Amino acid sequence: MKEILDSIKSEDAYAAARARALITVYDEVWRNKWADYEVLDVEREFQFPLLNPETESASRSFDEAGKMDVLTKHKPTGRLVVIEHKTTSDSVAPDSDYWDRLKMDTQCSKYFLAAAQGGQDVAGILYDAISKPGQRPSQVPTLDSEGFKIVLDGTGTRIFTKDGKKPRETVDAEKGWVVQGRIETPKEFEDRLLVVLRECPYEYFAQREVGRTDSDILEYMNDAWALSQQLLYARSKSLWPRNPQACNMMGMCEMFDLCCGRASVDGVRYVKRDKVHAELTIQGGDRQLLTNSRGNAYRKCARYHFHKYEEPIEKVKDEDANSALRFGTLLHSALEMYFTKLKNQQTT
Repeated sequence: MKEILDSIKSEDAYAAARARALITVYDEVWRNKWADYEVLDVEREFQFPLLNPETESASRSFDEAGKMDVLTKHKPTGRLVVIEHKTTSDSVAPDSDYWDRLKMDTQCSKYFLAAAQGGQDVAGILYDAISKPGQRPSQVPTLDSEGFKIVLDGTGTRIFTKDGKKPRETVDAEKGWVVQGRIETPKEFEDRLLVVLRECPYEYFAQREVGRTDSDILEYMNDAWALSQQLLYARSKSLWPRNPQACNMMGMCEMFDLCCGRASVDGVRYVKRDKVHAELTIQGGDRQLLTNSRGNAYRKCARYHFHKYEEPIEKVKDEDANSALRFGTLLHSALEMYFTKLKNQQTT
């Protein structure tokens, strides 16, 4: 675990501390369970034809594509199971509607189809959910060299007891006496989170396996084909309308400054990307790739999809990017390393 924890680094030291605490307790919670799973592949990329469900003919414009987090075999039963990591701020309690929303996750159906195209019969998708603790870095009292709290009056003068022998350690709001404080260090924050997570681990770590019926798969195929036709029509007519309701749906959209005219693609704020799908090594060849991320982008906002996948462009050094997205990426990278090490241990 030390190598994994040491690899978790970020310009936001407190985000890295949060991720280290989560990975530490994640291992404590699920280590024994993963002993029953053989890790076959980590971050497996796939590409397969997008089919018209009515004619079974392949699209001449798009292939479906994506990446599976972890492909495993359940040793006691021999069942193939895909582990899909999910990071959320929502509750992962058994009665949370979070699980009902996941039932509609298009990624799940795409995985079943991808496995079938590769000649593998996936029995289920195991959603591996991690709920981020809501705690934030807090103020802690500053201590002097002898370990006493420092209480100051309104002028910033330190307060002592009446006999003057000992420093006072309690405040008096009426007199304006306050304890001198500081923000806890990232290490102190991490240690505090470890206590919180270990007290009620299943409030933060939960798993649920889902399957797909033939009708579920057919419904997904119809949706994917319809989406491809919408994209082709929008492209042919250059129709990429904005959706202002989505601008700050989950933090401010990375393309906001561009859409509202405060910036341009000038190499300073925004630049052209070399790859359409930055998360994949495959790029589609003669056909463009219809990934889950691309579909979500179009459903969110057609103009956002245009900037991200048609031009494609990206924001330069986005310091104001959604912090939840940055944290999710940080934690996902740690989980990738976790299961890669588990796979390597199983094969040596």
